[in-house]
Amino acid sequence: MTQDEIFEMAKQSDLGFLLGDSWLMHHEIEYFAKLVAEAERKKLQGQIETLHAMYELASKQRDVLMDEQRAQVEAMRGRIQ
Repeated sequence: MTQDEIFEMAKQSDLGFLLGDSWLMHHEIEYFAKLVAEAERKKLQGQIETLHAMYELASKQRDVLMDEQRAQVEAMRGRIQ
């Protein structure tokens, strides 16, 4: 995120008037934006880790089912011969 984007978002929020009065310094806005971005990254990382764990579990379950199906097919072939 660029500095201009951060300032534009600050202006769109109620921080804009604070900037005009120089009450909130630019580095404070940048720091706040970094904190927000870090919180979002952590949230997304948690979601990614959850999805990855779900995928791993589903893959293992799929493998078990495929092995069971293969065993059933082999058993049926054995009966036919």
